[in-house]
Amino acid sequence: MSEKAHKKPKLKSAIAIALTAICVCAVLIGVSPLWAAQSGVVPETGLLENNITVEVEGTIIHYQKQSFWNESEFSAILENKEEFKNAVIHDFNEKLSKHHERGEYAVGAGVEFDEMKKATVLKCDVHDAIRESDGEYYATFKWLLVHFGLDFIDDNFEESKEGLSWDEEVDGIPMNISIKLPLQETVYAAWEQPVGHCHGHVWWTMPATPSPAVAVPTPSPSPTPTPPGFEAIFAIIGILAVAYLILRRNTH
Repeated sequence: MSEKAHKKPKLKSAIAIALTAICVCAVLIGVSPLWAAQSGVVPETGLLENNITVEVEGTIIHYQKQSFWNESEFSAILENKEEFKNAVIHDFNEKLSKHHERGEYAVGAGVEFDEMKKATVLKCDVHDAIRESDGEYYATFKWLLVHFGLDFIDDNFEESKEGLSWDEEVDGIPMNISIKLPLQETVYAAWEQPVGHCHGHVWWTMPATPSPAVAVPTPSPSPTPTPPGFEAIFAIIGILAVAYLILRRNTH
């Protein structure tokens, strides 16, 4: 028998031993989800729905993303909370820096876990996405839309006096986006002024708050003064009348 023939059984035995060792290690150690082993990677399998709400307050945008998961994926998330939290925040900051226009950045990012709903909630405040001048506001939402391939006009966002909203699917996953803006007398309609939007921006006005009216007290009417000496004249006339009557009686 040749030397090569002797080497083949040994090679097969070595491969079998190696595979067995790998399987044993996987059972003993456990196979971590990809996002737990690789920083910044958020799981996509097991995701059932995304709900995103952004609310404008002054020049700050309050951002919230609620994600619902199937039972197996959510169980894996709970077992690796810290890794998942770091991955989600890293992913959001990365997309924000990639699609920003004016150096938008997130403040106070955190992740909550809702075990009853099998949901995770990312919350943060987005700064520098809104600029203001003399009561006129101009906001960019490209940092939110571009990643999902969305557009306010092309994707027919619903317009109202309170903002814009959208409820469809992205990559086969249901998604609801609600953008809450300051209440206006007119609808946030495409290309309208002074309240409206374009493909990735929104603008509106905030009228100056009128100063509270100061109540001016109504002066009470002053009594009409009696001319000086008027009482004395009446007294003298009275005395003369009495004297006249007395003199007349005496003459009779």
